[in-house]
Amino acid sequence: MRNNQHDRSKAALAARLGRQLFAGAMAAGILAGCATQGYDRKAGNTVGAMQAGNAELALQTLEQQNPDKDKDLLYFMEKGELLRMKGSYEASKESWLAADEKVRGWEEQAKSDPSKLLGDVGSFLVNDTTRRYDGRDYEKTFINLRLALDHLAIGDWDSARTEIKKMHEREAVIAEFRSKELDAAKSSAESKGLKTTSFKELNGYPVETLTDPQVQALKNSYESAVANYLAGFVYEGLGEPSLAAAGYRKAIEMRPGEALLEDGLKGLDGRVRARSPKLVDTLIVIESGSAPAITSMTLPILLPIPSTSGLSIIATPISWPVIRAADSSAVPGSITIDGKTTPVALLTSVDQMARKALSDEMPGIIARSSVRAITRGVAQKAIDNNAGQLGAFGSLLSLAAKVGSVAIEVADERTWRTLPGFFSVARVKLPVGAHTIILPSPGGPLTREVKLSGNYALVTLRTSGPSLYLAQTPYDEQKAALAMAAPDTPPEPDKPVKTAKNVKKAAPGNAVKAAAAAKEKAVAAAAARKSAIVPVSASAADK
Repeated sequence: MRNNQHDRSKAALAARLGRQLFAGAMAAGILAGCATQGYDRKAGNTVGAMQAGNAELALQTLEQQNPDKDKDLLYFMEKGELLRMKGSYEASKESWLAADEKVRGWEEQAKSDPSKLLGDVGSFLVNDTTRRYDGRDYEKTFINLRLALDHLAIGDWDSARTEIKKMHEREAVIAEFRSKELDAAKSSAESKGLKTTSFKELNGYPVETLTDPQVQALKNSYESAVANYLAGFVYEGLGEPSLAAAGYRKAIEMRPGEALLEDGLKGLDGRVRARSPKLVDTLIVIESGSAPAITSMTLPILLPIPSTSGLSIIATPISWPVIRAADSSAVPGSITIDGKTTPVALLTSVDQMARKALSDEMPGIIARSSVRAITRGVAQKAIDNNAGQLGAFGSLLSLAAKVGSVAIEVADERTWRTLPGFFSVARVKLPVGAHTIILPSPGGPLTREVKLSGNYALVTLRTSGPSLYLAQTPYDEQKAALAMAAPDTPPEPDKPVKTAKNVKKAAPGNAVKAAAAAKEKAVAAAAARKSAIVPVSASAADK
């Protein structure tokens, strides 16, 4: 009698467990599916419109796909990028500030209670798409970089400097958190008796996408050469050569042997000491392609599933995130400025940074996925062992639980898709005034006119399909006019003061004639050098 009661109790428990597993799996699967739909598919129309060169349509599609009042981090990142492409810098800035606020919430948790971020109940029971999306590491720092570029497009160099400082502080928080996450993943794997701890051990996984030498050569996934070089340029423009040198050195460390970076450092003192009023030190940033997509791949992993007879090693299918290498053929090797060819240096590949980020995240992904699979395996085993006592309902319950588990097993495909894929730069000194820039593209040359003024200027060119989007520091007509009328070279400092004893008083008429002649000479000289392109390493004193 007791045995029969015990069997009935086990069968009832299995039935109840099965119903809960199935119901929970279906509800969570529907919820996760509605939230992500596979983010690559959800974002497809937005990215497609952007890549076709229609930023306005891409914005409309983004809004249609995000009808809820509460917007997530991805929405604000994507929207900020599309608004920037349209030239709506203030609106773009506001969208990225909203994204930055969400990342700051992550930073506070990472510093005060990182354990809340290291484990998430939903991800252990359902999948990683139930986790709050806090951004990939490189996305967190690129928010600061994009904000800095928006500030520069508006002409606010001081706010750009603030974003650069915030970016460096954020990098330190990420570095500390990733170290803790790796330790936690190793501990979790050991406590569960997991044999697979690296993506290299996943049979069938395209390991070459993550073990590419250029990917592995990256120190981390959140620091970039282009961000550090821009930091140096902003500090230099604000007259802070010591901080500028630190930025340039960091960029050189990340891209050793790049002549353009080395020229930026070795000519720094001369540029800061003697700035020519007629030449604008111009940094041209070229943004090509789009950040890579993440797709799901289902592969089995051997896991220890507890049973009445002990542990059984069972091959359990799990979905894993995969990033395929992006096409870099659209990255230009040179541009043409006023009819003269200027070399371009590729500084940062977001494609490589994204794959480095995934490589760093994989130990945690494997640990969470394995624990999730073991939990489901235990429940499924209990159902299967007692299905016979439940008759046809038991068989149906067992099948339903398996179907439910498969339905909710999906890799997290969320990532910032509208972010440029590659960042290249050129740097030259150009005369104050208008210039023509021609950028080669697969569809033919793309031309834009720019007008430069001041000592330093930033020009950003973003290619997207047949379109070329331009952003630049504002042109100041008054400053340009004063520069055109100024002497060819700045006055030498510390000249002896003239006195009545050693200098004859100049006649007023002679003074007026001399000033007019000097102005005429300056204008003529500026016209003669209209199309001159000066290497950035040359100082104003050399002109």
